[in-house]
Amino acid sequence: MDRQLNFYEVSAEYISYLTRFDSKVPRIDYSAEGGHDKFLCGIVFSVNDNDYFAPISSFKTPQRTNMIIRNEENEAVSSIRFSFMIPVPPGAISVKSIKDEPSPKYRRLLELELRYCQKNANTIYRLAKHIYNTVVGQKDSVMVRNCCDFKGLEKACAEYIKTNPENAKTNATVNQDGVQQHKSTLIDKLAEGKAKAQEHNSRIEKKNKHGRDDPK
Repeated sequence: MDRQLNFYEVSAEYISYLTRFDSKVPRIDYSAEGGHDKFLCGIVFSVNDNDYFAPISSFKTPQRTNMIIRNEENEAVSSIRFSFMIPVPPGAISVKSIKDEPSPKYRRLLELELRYCQKNANTIYRLAKHIYNTVVGQKDSVMVRNCCDFKGLEKACAEYIKTNPENAKTNATVNQDGVQQHKSTLIDKLAEGKAKAQEHNSRIEKKNKHGRDDPK
């Protein structure tokens, strides 16, 4: 996978939609209780045209379905919960702006967590794929019971896009710097370039035919 990991915020409306199909989908809104809203790390795994994102949690107990995030002193500070990773359409997700966090302490924690994730990207990709395949293949009943219904969520995601097509039209890809680039803008630019090229070719053809440029 050639995309650099980043942290993302997911639409609360989309999360609410997913909970109708799987109660294990993680809650993200904690601001009303004075906490920080949950965010996700991604893209941790891609399959069947679905991009998966896994929540970052304050949960620090090692399990088969998570990866502990550690600080410089090798102390556990949080974890990536692959058991609750979810497929998210591009239009329902955006890059989390760490620099805009008002609390310096929390901002430093986010920066530490992101660096750790990026440094251990290969491990994250491997674990996400392993857990997905184990659950989908029904290879471990305990893991199946404790993880989200990935295939069910993929169907729900596809239905969401079908009924909310704007989420597909504003499809966002992530480059090596984690910057969002909207495909819709790219498509517009390609169309504009194609139109200019066609116009240029037409003028060349007319010039060759008449020996001069057509008047404007």
